[in-house]
Amino acid sequence: MDANSLQKRMSDIQSNATSDAAFQSALGKLFSGRPGYKPVIETKQVIIRCKTCGKVMEDTQKFCDECGTRVEHPQKN
Repeated sequence: MDANSLQKRMSDIQSNATSDAAFQSALGKLFSGRPGYKPVIETKQVIIRCKTCGKVMEDTQKFCDECGTRVEHPQKN
């Protein structure tokens, strides 16, 4: 199974699951012990700044656009 078909299948499952209120309530009760609980996945946005000039960098950059300093990315756990 390739990545595109896997992503499509996950989207299909998610759209079908989110449209069924009974399924959501049962799943919420299973996770939290309370019916109606809706789990939320939070992602923490990491701001990367140049250690020399302080410019905010994108996570894909390897060098600062302003001063040319190599960007040090935080390690992911």
